[in-house]
Amino acid sequence: MDSTTIWIIVGSIVIGAVIGAVVYYRKKTKEMHEMFRHVQETVKQVPKQKKQSFILFMFKESVRAAKSKTTVNQGRFNDPRILEAQLIQMSGILKDRSKVSDKKMKQALQMYDSYINWEKKIS
Repeated sequence: MDSTTIWIIVGSIVIGAVIGAVVYYRKKTKEMHEMFRHVQETVKQVPKQKKQSFILFMFKESVRAAKSKTTVNQGRFNDPRILEAQLIQMSGILKDRSKVSDKKMKQALQMYDSYINWEKKIS
């Protein structure tokens, strides 16, 4: 093989990888926006003073369920005592993020920040 053929093969592989990365990124972005729309609809039912804590709680449960490959236990959302305790915990985390050391919680905070930016962008 001469060097031209090698460069054509390498170029084709690089172009294929770039196209694959773009398609993957767009798919993930679309899924994220769909999830954000769902969160936005769900949050409409929550009182304004608890909105931010509830959003973070939803993302925390989402990350937890994704990591353990189980469905989110809806009972946690329906039991007012458990929900109130979780919302108080989420409120504390939002006030002081420096205390967070859990990887799942950090990922939930990143999702929360992305959601807030997305919400500002569509408004």
